[in-house]
Amino acid sequence: MMKLTGLPQFQAVCSTRNLTVAAQLLGVSQPALTQAIGKLERQLGVPLLDRSTRPLRITPYGEALLSYARTLERNTEELAARIEAMKTGSGGTLSVGAGPDWIHELLPVAIARMQEDQPDMRIRLIVALNDDLRARLDAGELDMFFASVADPHFGAAYETRILLQEEMQVIARTDHPIHAGGAKSLATLAGERWVMTQDETFGRQLLRRLFGKAGVTMPLPAVETNSVRAMSNILRSSRMLGFLSRTHTLAYSELAPVPTSEPMPMREGGVTWRRDAPLLPAAERFIAQVESVIAEQGVRR
Repeated sequence: MMKLTGLPQFQAVCSTRNLTVAAQLLGVSQPALTQAIGKLERQLGVPLLDRSTRPLRITPYGEALLSYARTLERNTEELAARIEAMKTGSGGTLSVGAGPDWIHELLPVAIARMQEDQPDMRIRLIVALNDDLRARLDAGELDMFFASVADPHFGAAYETRILLQEEMQVIARTDHPIHAGGAKSLATLAGERWVMTQDETFGRQLLRRLFGKAGVTMPLPAVETNSVRAMSNILRSSRMLGFLSRTHTLAYSELAPVPTSEPMPMREGGVTWRRDAPLLPAAERFIAQVESVIAEQGVRR
């Protein structure tokens, strides 16, 4: 790969059309400047300056190199400004991943506030389940992601900060007959038709533990989906049961928690990033916005 040297010297000569004046501006000797220009010409294999004229004339090859040098200079300045903005948290692009529970109230409010405080900051939001979010984080597509936190956490390669704790709930449409007659046992709920997320999801794992602890065989799902949004919409349109966080229940007026005789498990939620990619100031500011929204909405920590 060719590594061009002497571009600033060449630009100085082009701006003055005089080697002596350019050398004085650069604070170098004229022979040293002549040598630098000659090295550039040898690297490219073409003449850049016509030295037979006074003032010096830039050859067509030199004009092409000058255009490239100016573009490179502008790009370098833009890059330096962007890096500085990223360092101070005032600009750049923040790539954020989110599990389905986070997109109803928490992250949208935090994103809106971040945009008000940092209008030059671009935010890219990807919504997916935990496994996909972790794969995107590993691929460098995300700076961090907000999701339910499994126990143990995601592994030694990751850093996780717990931000909230909230109750998981068995939920159904408000007009579902299951709401009548007081609290229901898990044995009773096992006889109902269920819509569930896929087997490897965190919510499904919690539900399996819940039934197992009660000594009840967990029912097979009548409908299984990888989309929590689809699951919520199916619950709103049917008389099936689901198992989702309190956040989801509050997001839909047509859904309500089913009173149960057994205590419901709590889910922890937090933000995760790779240990080998420490958070930039912009990411820390965004997390602070999320924490502020969590505190305002009364989600337990």
